Amino acid sequence: MGAKLEKIENSEAYLDVEVDAETLEQGLEKAYRKVVQKVNLPGFRKGKAPRTFLEAHYGKEILFEDALELVIPDAYEKALVDLEIEPIANPEFDIGEIKPGEVLQFKVKVAVKPEVILGKMEGLEVSVPIQKISEADIDDRMEDMRSRYAKLIEKTEDPSELGDTVTIDFAGFIDDTAFEGGTGEDYQLELGSNTFIPGFEEQLIGLRAGDSKEVKVVFPESYHAEDLAGKDAVFKTTIKKIEHKELRQLDDEFAQEVSEFDSVAELRNDIKANLEKANDHRQKEIIKREVLAKAAEECTIEIPQVVIENQVQTILGQFEQRLGSQGINLEQYFQLTKSNLHEFRQDMLPEAERTVKTNYILEKLVEEKGFELTDEEIDKQIEEMAAQMGIDLEQAKQNLEGVWDNIKYNMKVEKAIQYLVDNAVISEKEASAQGNEIEVEPEEQVE
Repeated sequence: MGAKLEKIENSEAYLDVEVDAETLEQGLEKAYRKVVQKVNLPGFRKGKAPRTFLEAHYGKEILFEDALELVIPDAYEKALVDLEIEPIANPEFDIGEIKPGEVLQFKVKVAVKPEVILGKMEGLEVSVPIQKISEADIDDRMEDMRSRYAKLIEKTEDPSELGDTVTIDFAGFIDDTAFEGGTGEDYQLELGSNTFIPGFEEQLIGLRAGDSKEVKVVFPESYHAEDLAGKDAVFKTTIKKIEHKELRQLDDEFAQEVSEFDSVAELRNDIKANLEKANDHRQKEIIKREVLAKAAEECTIEIPQVVIENQVQTILGQFEQRLGSQGINLEQYFQLTKSNLHEFRQDMLPEAERTVKTNYILEKLVEEKGFELTDEEIDKQIEEMAAQMGIDLEQAKQNLEGVWDNIKYNMKVEKAIQYLVDNAVISEKEASAQGNEIEVEPEEQVE
């Protein structure tokens, strides 16, 4: 067996590999012993027919596929070792014609680790949106808490208003025919929440408990159920109960009831601290993202398309897992969004390319700068991971033993990112209105 490297182009290696006639014959013989056990030939017990009879009856080609599965992988692996090639993706094979007794030739195209030429890594100039926590932000969070802990007071005589919660029974009809999924009983609906078909909730305003009404709506053209999209419908609806949301007073009693604090002032200070913490984290992530994007512009690197496609597949798998946690599968998601797998993959290509390119750049930076970890940094990392897993330090060390090299490498990558940030020239720009939302989970604010 022998192999030669034809060329490396665009981070893809092209190999020309030969399997000598003797090795090919050994593969064909092993294939024969496997195939003969599965076929029946007249005049022979199963598994006893000579190879010449087998090939005469079925054709020599009957052994080719199994023989290739035996000889190609070994020849390919040997070629990688001999030519010192390190593949980073699955290869593509182009198999030549198989002629027993002669040399078998095949070509391989395989993605290899791309060459990374680092450009300017210090003094990268980036402009990032900087925002401050305002009193209005804190007020909004306080109002959210008031709404979350509001009391529902039943209305027995007064009509429904925007913001009220109504309990309804309904049955939907199209052309006087009930349609699947169009009925509900004791359904609670907040008027103004826009969770029903457009135009439905507004028609319930002004009704009293016990009232019935035929609510006429038109399903949106983009509605997820294609058999309903764009169609006129009538929902025969009965109001069974109306409840008015009564907001709580923002006093010390409210603070004591919904949190660990004794006063509104203390609760407000805690909300402010959590908002500032979340804002600080968000700002750091934005800076990292912008600095990495600028670093990528300064570098020269050619990424094999197959590697980008593999990253798209990784993104797709992660996305599918997130959907699964919400009780939705990929097919349902595409139906709801009127999209498909091809469009999703195309949309993800830029993100996949950015991710792959950034990973190779950081790997090269770690290598060139020689970032190392101190014992204190390693101990701190283990302690943090032990705390996250809820186990003691020794147990954490045992659990992490098989993946510790990866963890240490990721720590070095974080050092590389911080190096870029610390040596960047960062200027501020005004944050857009849409960028001012800072998410803080309720449990971060109160017990």
